[in-house]
This record gives sequence, structure tokens and C-alpha cells, in this order.
Amino acid sequence: MSEGSRAARATLAASVAAVLLVSACADFSGSESAPFTGLPTGGAQTTTPQALPTSRPPKPPGPCIDQDPLVLATCLTDPTAVIPTDELENGYVAERGGAVQYTTTDMPNREVLRIGVDTAGDGGLTSLVLSPTYAEDRLMFAYVSTPTDNRVVRVTPGDEPKVILAGIPKGPIGNAGSLLFVGRDLVVATGNAGDPNAARDPQSLAGKVLLLPSPTPGTPVPPKVLATDGGVRASLCRNPEGGPVFVADQGVTQDRLRVVTPGSPATVAWSWPDRPGLEGCAAVDGGVVVSESRAGKVELVLLPKGATAADREPIPMLDRKRYGVFGRLATGPKGLPQGLTTNKVTGPVAPTDDRIVLLPLPGGDATGGED
Repeated sequence: MSEGSRAARATLAASVAAVLLVSACADFSGSESAPFTGLPTGGAQTTTPQALPTSRPPKPPGPCIDQDPLVLATCLTDPTAVIPTDELENGYVAERGGAVQYTTTDMPNREVLRIGVDTAGDGGLTSLVLSPTYAEDRLMFAYVSTPTDNRVVRVTPGDEPKVILAGIPKGPIGNAGSLLFVGRDLVVATGNAGDPNAARDPQSLAGKVLLLPSPTPGTPVPPKVLATDGGVRASLCRNPEGGPVFVADQGVTQDRLRVVTPGSPATVAWSWPDRPGLEGCAAVDGGVVVSESRAGKVELVLLPKGATAADREPIPMLDRKRYGVFGRLATGPKGLPQGLTTNKVTGPVAPTDDRIVLLPLPGGDATGGED
């Protein structure tokens, strides 16, 4: 391993070790396997994020092999969602054109299925999640655009997509959506289809955070509205160990990170009046990592224990100088966030773009604990 690789891993290990774990806001459910039934009385449990191994074999050379130890996959095309697996080096990635890739650190990407989508505006395949029982049923749920609407479908390799929810308004912008399972219930964030009035209209599916209990094709259940007034580029996230659901989006007058609580209006955890272009979020212990496309930055919004809003400025993590611009984010199996670069769209492009990158959490004062 090169000295540069050793230094990068040492830096990452030190950063992770420096993060003080705190519980996030009120939990959505008492168990990951339990249905989405409302707020429990206890707080979310947390686990310590682990540092990467200090030694790993070097990656083999190749046109789509990036020797940077924090790069997990390469040569993606307009990636819109990443699903880390239990193994740090492997994952599923959705591409806006409709492909779902299985990625590994040192092997070529493998397409596992393709969905027919309409990529007009900012539409296409914009979100992907695994079924809560994926190990048994191999099912995935996707947020896709058609020529007439946006919708949620259930897919599996070798089979036609099954519609879960159709009729989400489509517009010139605001078509990207986001999916998140909480137990067996599916949370859906829809874009506003370029119409802020529709986002405020309780009768429209545009610009909403919706709840679909135990979604099943052919047995439609009216979705429950959890939040209204959504913007464009909505992205959902939740700490895998439990806690609240967050939604990040680009509003009409400001970008926002909001906390979604059943039975109550969504509350703003942090807002950006300068509108840096919020693209993705990943909930970690002690806060939420967000990506900003226009500003080209990744930041950590600190949320101390019991707080639903940050009390200090977000902590800078990365700017575009090292990896470029990041879109959607996810929390990996070791409690560390991962990000998808979008350089083929935003530029400039590195030889191995677009990539999945591990995002080291900041150390020093960026602990989320009390001063």
C-alpha cells in the first residue's frame, strides 16, 4: 500500500474515533422490523462507527479502478441512489437512465436490471431501496418517471415492474423523488413538479412526504401525508440504528433540512437562505451530512441529543477540489456516510467518474457533544 493510502486511512480512522455519539431526535418506531406506528417513548439506540481496516491489499490496475482508498466504485453514469450492502466494498447503484448496477471496489460494475423511464427534466430513475425482506424476496422499490407521471414501482430482476403508487404530478422540473423504508412501511418524498402551489395543496401528491403502509401491488392504500410544501430534489434519510426521518430539499426561497414527525408538522432543523443546492442527506450519530450541488460542498449539520434543530453552523467536510460535486448520499454499514459524485453532469470529469466515495466524518470540535 502506498504512503498516500496509509495516510488517508489513518486520517479516516482518527476522524471516526473523534466523533462523539449522541442519540438523534425522537424515534419513528421502536424497532426496524416493527411497522411505522408513531413515536415511541424511548430514544434511539446508537452504535459506534468503526474505522476502516488499517491494512488492505492494493487494488489491481485498470481503467475503472481508482487507487484512492476512499473510492468504493467507479465509472457510473448519472448515479441517483446508492444502497450499501453489509460488505463495505459492495453496493447497488441506481442510474437516472434506468439501470441498476451492482458495484464492487476492484471489479467491473454489473447491471442487474433495467427499468424503462423518461428522463425529461430531472426525471428518470431517481431513488431505489431494498425490500425489508430482500434476503428472501429479492425485491427492490424504485421511484421513476414515465411520460405522463412519476410513480413508485416494485421491481425484481427478470420481471416487469409492479405499480405501487402512480399519478404523482410530473413537470418540467421537480420530478426527482426519494424512498425510505421504516420497518415495513415505505416513506416517499415527491418533488413539487415545478409548482409550489401544488406542494401546498393537500389534495395533490406533488411536494409531499407520504407514508405507504406495507406497500403491495394491486391493493392500493391511500397514502398518508406526513409533510407538505416540498421543493425539488427531495432526499430522505434516517440513521440505520433508528431515529427520526429527515428530508432535504431545495425550497422556493431557501434550501432546508426538515424533521418529519408523524402527527405533527415538519420542523426545520437547518435552512440555507443562500440556496447552495441541497441534493442529498445521510443521517449519522450526532447529526446529518448534506451535499450541496451549486456550492460544491459536503457539510455536517450537528444535532445534539434531544434537539430537533441545530444550534450552530454546519461543519464543512469536503469541497469540490478533491472529488468534485456530490449528489445523493447514504449511510454505510460502518456508520460512515457515502456519496455519489455527479461530475459527468456538473463537470469537470475525472477519469474514473462517476464514483462512490466514503466521506470521512470531521474530528476535533465536530463532535455533536456539549462544549
